[in-house]
Amino acid sequence: MRKIRKRIRWRNWLFGEEKTEEQATSLFEHGKEDFAAGEEFLKEANAMRVAGTDTTMKSRGGVFGLIGQAMGDTTKSSKEQDTRKRAMSAFKSAAKNFEKAYTKQPEMKELQLWLVATYDRMEEWDKSLPLYREILNERQGEDNLWFAYGYAAYSAKQYDKAVTGFDQAMRIRELVTGSTDSIPNNYRLYLGEAYLKTYQDQNALKMFTLAQSYSTPEDSAEIQKTIDWINWDNGGIAAAEYRDAAYAAETNEDWNGAREAYLGGISSARTVKARDFLTWRLSLVTYNYANKTEGIQRLGEVVNRLGEECPKDYKESYGKMLYAYGQELVANNDRRGALEYFLNSTKVQWEGQGGGFVAIAQIAANDLAQSIEQAERALTFPLTPEQRKAAYEILVTSYRSKGQWEQMKKYQALLGGQ
Repeated sequence: MRKIRKRIRWRNWLFGEEKTEEQATSLFEHGKEDFAAGEEFLKEANAMRVAGTDTTMKSRGGVFGLIGQAMGDTTKSSKEQDTRKRAMSAFKSAAKNFEKAYTKQPEMKELQLWLVATYDRMEEWDKSLPLYREILNERQGEDNLWFAYGYAAYSAKQYDKAVTGFDQAMRIRELVTGSTDSIPNNYRLYLGEAYLKTYQDQNALKMFTLAQSYSTPEDSAEIQKTIDWINWDNGGIAAAEYRDAAYAAETNEDWNGAREAYLGGISSARTVKARDFLTWRLSLVTYNYANKTEGIQRLGEVVNRLGEECPKDYKESYGKMLYAYGQELVANNDRRGALEYFLNSTKVQWEGQGGGFVAIAQIAANDLAQSIEQAERALTFPLTPEQRKAAYEILVTSYRSKGQWEQMKKYQALLGGQ
């Protein structure tokens, strides 16, 4: 009798209580059914998105929808969104079944794989990550599991762990097959992205360049964009990130956010070229939405330092700022202050350079010689019709005051031909 009881205890230790094992198996099967349902809903929702159908957000219809609207419910959804919610509901049910089954029968290792896949579908990375580590303790040689671990870590913003996962996936794949050509290219691409997130610019460049050699022409062009992005500041990833953040802030009309991002980029930039570019963009935002004189000063330092090598866009922006601020000062009856800005605007090669000479001539109207000199100089530059007319009027008036009739008639005729 004692031998029989001993055999039963030994069997239970190996396989668990028979009833418990049956319950775990039943829960496992139900979980797989729920998982399959979730997959079908996801497939259906993705098809809607690709086709562009049933994706428009609408208020709920029917009697309950009308009641809800009457009660102030403004919630909107689409068939695609509703289908995704149903998918998540199915995955939650699957997770509960798998978790219960695993509690009852932890020896069922297959359960771990189904459960971690379910967590991934639900994007519950804080649950999938430790479970992947547990699985990988026993399944070290499966590259697809290392990649899945890396993806979960990347999604959880744990980028150091993501680097480990993707790197291990590549190493194991090569070790098992004996060939680097067998490594899926998405392993390389994701490892490159993880290197970017951990600011390992040289490793990222190497990995994307390697991935590019295995890619199609279409994918190669996209990868090249990333390589160019990394090289924008000679590998200064942080400066490129700040630049993109500033662009996004400008799009959202968050001007203070844009200024902060540009300042962050300037302090992080590795190259003078990137720093100057970010300073130019910062000066535009500062001039238009914060402090005009500060914006002018910032860009002026760059333009004056670069001299002849200054990019055309920088000079154009600087000239416009100087001229516009001079006009603003004139409108506020500060002609003396305006003169300095108009003078500086004439020292920069930009599209409206001649307009500065016209403005100076107008301010210097009481000094006939100076007024004539500036107006005639203005006419050697491209001018708007209004500026050209103003220059002619100044010259007609000034030459008449000086009694130089021939010159007066010359510009009077030109004025009449306007």
